[in-house]
Amino acid sequence: MSNFSIYTATPNDCALIYELAEPTWKDAYSEILSDEQMDYMLKMMYSDESLKRQMREGHIFFILLSDSSPSGFISFHPQGENLYILEKLYILPQMQGSGAGRFLVEKAEEYIRKQDSATYGENIIFELNVNRDNKAVHFYKRLGFNINRIEDIDIGNGFYKNDYIMQKNISV
Repeated sequence: MSNFSIYTATPNDCALIYELAEPTWKDAYSEILSDEQMDYMLKMMYSDESLKRQMREGHIFFILLSDSSPSGFISFHPQGENLYILEKLYILPQMQGSGAGRFLVEKAEEYIRKQDSATYGENIIFELNVNRDNKAVHFYKRLGFNINRIEDIDIGNGFYKNDYIMQKNISV
């Protein structure tokens, strides 16, 4: 059993986030998306410039350490009143099934409760997009997320994200 911990990423961690994202993306999406779409999306969302912009815009990134070794990350951000968006959750393939993903989601929920329980009371929603063909849909359901709606999102270059929008009430 691994010893998990987290730390809040800074712009100095952008290269590490990309290094963690690349192998997890190939594992998660190789059967769902074309190589061209994966490359396009990785560059669009994980370039140094893009990650630094996300951090400036209020996205919180937690880096997962498993026995002191970087093994994954989560990012989330507030969007309006009582809504947080879980943007990214990626665990290295060899760490999947270890409880690491659940650990990161729980740490994000703890952070959100501490930040906003006084402001929003008992109605904080945690929302995410997940590809409709991604096996992670079942993981999110086990964590209490429910499918709220379906969206097909044009991301440019002729590519679309075909997603479920899932939500969970994380109220105190």
